Order: sequence, then structure tokens, then C-alpha cells
Amino acid sequence: MEMRQIGWMCVLVALLACPGWADIINGSFETGDFTGWHVDEVLGFAQVVPGGTDGVSMGQLTCEGTYSVNDPDLFVPALVAVWQSVDVQAGDSWLLFDAWVDGNVTLQAVIPWGEWVEVTVTCATPSTYALPVWQAQGNSINVDFRARDYDIGTNVAYVDNVRLTGVPEPAGSAMVAVGLSGVLGLRCWRRGR
Repeated sequence: MEMRQIGWMCVLVALLACPGWADIINGSFETGDFTGWHVDEVLGFAQVVPGGTDGVSMGQLTCEGTYSVNDPDLFVPALVAVWQSVDVQAGDSWLLFDAWVDGNVTLQAVIPWGEWVEVTVTCATPSTYALPVWQAQGNSINVDFRARDYDIGTNVAYVDNVRLTGVPEPAGSAMVAVGLSGVLGLRCWRRGR
């Protein structure tokens, strides 16, 4: 088998291993709204806005905590949540999502199933986070994103590109890179002969 064929096979295998994102409805919020998601709002609101890590759109969970008029020492935090029920397939091992926050707010990603796994986002820089779901394979779970603020005023949490995958994405990307570099290296080597 030629090196070129091996390189293209690596690319093909990596592309086949990439997640299809079919298990999460509207995981990139590409419909421009919360189609597929349930929305719960207390002293805040959820909307889909342009931008995000994919350059298309993202879910924006805006919290607007208040102090009680009757008791100025009583702070009432806002809570905004979006969630959907998902069937975890046999090959799904991770729930990946992009998230970041703006202000004194946290975003919790929660899977209330089995041992109840969660991650709390407090970083203002868009990053990719992962929750293990392999223990729920073959079952239906809820995927919850909950934003809660901690002071008066507007605080915002963002979420984008929610997806289930069987392989860590860096490994898939590395395999594509190795395959393509092998094909290009072979082409350059042949030209130099």
C-alpha cells in the first residue's frame, strides 16, 4: 500500500470518528432560537444571539439579580436554565460544550443521572468543557445548563456547540493532521526527486 493511500485512510478514519451532533437537538443554536431546548427563567431571560465559538450563534443566559424593596439586605439571585432530554447512544462517551461567562455569574452544566456529574464555568474566556456520559449509554438523560448570578445588575453566561462524542476531539483532529501532513509530505518528496 502506498504512503498516499495510508495518509488518506487516516483522514477518512478521523472524519468518520468525528461526532455527528445528531443526538443533541439544535446544539449549536443554529436555528436562531431554543428549538429542542426547554427554558426556565427566574429574574432573567434566555435568548440566542449571533456569534459564539462557531461564528454563527450561541445561547445567552442573562441573569438580573435584585435586592428586595422591603428588605434591602435581601438579595434575590436570578436563575436561567435551558435543558433537554437526550438519548445516549452506545458509542457516546463525552458531552462537550463551549462556554464562558461575563460578570459575577456561574454557569453549571449538570447531568442529573446516576452519580450526578457537573462542571461549573466561571471563566470569561471561551473554552471547551467535557462531562463523562459513558455510564449512561443506552439511557435517556437530561442535559442542563444553569446560570445563576451573585450580585445586582446584569450578568451573562454563554453556551455553544453542545454535542455528544465517542472520542476526544483532539485525538480526531490529530489524526486528520497526521494524515494530511503525510499526503503533503509525500507530494513534496516526489516533487524533489
